[in-house]
Amino acid sequence: APEGGRRRFRVGKMGARRRFAVLCAILLAMARGGASGDAARTGDDAPPHPDDDDVRSGGRLAESSFGRSPAVFAVRRRESPSTPTALEHLREHDAHRRRRILESPSESHGASTFPLHGSVKEHGYYYANIALGDPSPRTFQVIVDTGSTLTYVPCATCAKCGTHTGGTRFDPTGKWLKCQQKECKAAGGHGICTGRGNRCTYSRTYAEGSGVSGDLVRDKMHFGGDIAPDTNGTLDVVFGCTNTESGTIHDQEADGLIGLGNNQFASIPNQLADTHGLPRVFSLCFGSFEGGGALSFGRLPATPHTPQLVYTDMRVNNAHEAYYVVSTTAMKIGDVAVATRDDLAVGYGTVMDSGTTFTYVPTKVFHATAAALDAAVTTNAPSEKKLVKVPGPDPGYPDDVCFQREGATESAPIVTMANLGEYYPPLTIAFAGDGASLVLPPSNYLFVHGKKPGAFCLGVMDNKGQGTLIGGISVRDVLVEYDKTVEGGRIGFAATDCDALLKDQLARLAGGDAGRGDPVVNEAPPAPPADDDAPKNGSSAAPAEKNDVKAMANNAYDYDEAEAGGYVLVFILCVACAVACYARCHADPSRRRGVELPYLGEVRFFRWGDSGYVEMDEKDEERAGGVGVS
Repeated sequence: APEGGRRRFRVGKMGARRRFAVLCAILLAMARGGASGDAARTGDDAPPHPDDDDVRSGGRLAESSFGRSPAVFAVRRRESPSTPTALEHLREHDAHRRRRILESPSESHGASTFPLHGSVKEHGYYYANIALGDPSPRTFQVIVDTGSTLTYVPCATCAKCGTHTGGTRFDPTGKWLKCQQKECKAAGGHGICTGRGNRCTYSRTYAEGSGVSGDLVRDKMHFGGDIAPDTNGTLDVVFGCTNTESGTIHDQEADGLIGLGNNQFASIPNQLADTHGLPRVFSLCFGSFEGGGALSFGRLPATPHTPQLVYTDMRVNNAHEAYYVVSTTAMKIGDVAVATRDDLAVGYGTVMDSGTTFTYVPTKVFHATAAALDAAVTTNAPSEKKLVKVPGPDPGYPDDVCFQREGATESAPIVTMANLGEYYPPLTIAFAGDGASLVLPPSNYLFVHGKKPGAFCLGVMDNKGQGTLIGGISVRDVLVEYDKTVEGGRIGFAATDCDALLKDQLARLAGGDAGRGDPVVNEAPPAPPADDDAPKNGSSAAPAEKNDVKAMANNAYDYDEAEAGGYVLVFILCVACAVACYARCHADPSRRRGVELPYLGEVRFFRWGDSGYVEMDEKDEERAGGVGVS
């Protein structure tokens, strides 16, 4: 420091201005951090929503712009009602609110609809084309399965995967989940760290002996529709990248599977709810005998082919939490009862399983159903409609129950899909609940023999004592809604033309009923042509599409407005402080050693002395002529 007192005060003058500038810079940095600190955590390093207690309770705590202390608001007590009328009004308010809490989420969001392909006749399953990956999505054919929770597709690193129709592989580079991450265990990963970069691994095996194993990854799934307009329907999901396939999974045509099962986080409907706050509801509408139909996430808006549903409550089955279990009360072939509630209340109960081809019932119910059908189409049928029993198409399944009209030939099969109802009675399955039942035409419980012209076989089979599985064959041209937005959950049914329903939904989305021009990704875009020099879907070198850029802007970098607000606030505060300092110091010389300012409290002035900073006193004022503190 220089020795001359006056010169010292001239330096003090400049130091005060610099200190004021430093104060403003510090306030600016604090405002920026306070305004954007939490918003910035909505990106890839954000904590998962399922475990964020603040999010579950309705939102984060409000925070001030200058620190981490919560904002405090005065809450006034509303007076208790003084009349019975007022009390009744409050009860009505509560009842309305309880209904709104359970039901409004599904009303306030749109729906995403995927066309279904495949059929019971050709494939034994239905599948959807989905697009995975960002910024360059790849298309995968995945079997829709309400009996499984994990979605998986072949990995680019898979050395033991079969040759599938889609022929697409997913590049997991930089997308792996770590075994320590919460989603690893929640999604059904092993949670055991390995030497391969601590990746979260998984494996699944099925009753017929097939299986898959690989690594869990997190990337974008392109839902399209109006389910998440802020991101054009592109949302983060966790799924499996398969490195090993065995059994029928290795040999099947579809690339993989989309898990729609109950309760577990890995299921796509549960991820949409737990991670993205969307309604926990989806629906399946399998097409007719030839295939087709629709898979929808979110409650379907009303269209001419969206039917009024009847509902039955879901049951809790602790031994099979991933299953959608309901209570069946009766079954009939025509007017003949073949099962009671007690007959069907065995094993795991009645499970809605879209991934199973046929319908399976307990042994007693199977024999009663076969006998009633036999009697209806042979003994009790009029002579012009009478059928004869024939062996099944596969000698390995001697219990198959099949019928044919005598005299049928390849050129004249007599009985066809078009006139099945003239020869076979309907099958009725009744569920617990008011009027909840499925009246199935013959095409929903019969399958084509394939080796004898005009012959059809019973698609309801023996499941021993394990319970009842209602498979894909029995819900063709039936809209089935899986609704977990109500307490305990429920399943709705209604017969409809599923192909017409799909056309309605695609037309609604393409027409932009909400007045938006957002693109609709219902059929996933085709994979880009093979190019050794082109970056794969996991590479950041690939240029992002316009929609991906918009999704990113609405996801990880959504705090620009908050930052701008922080800058404006600090600028106003700095100007106010400067004006207050100048006005008070010049208006009242006695304040020049200390000023009381709003929000900041008391501000005192110091000068640099021989031993460091010392507070200014009257002598300093006199020597400096007031210049130092000005």
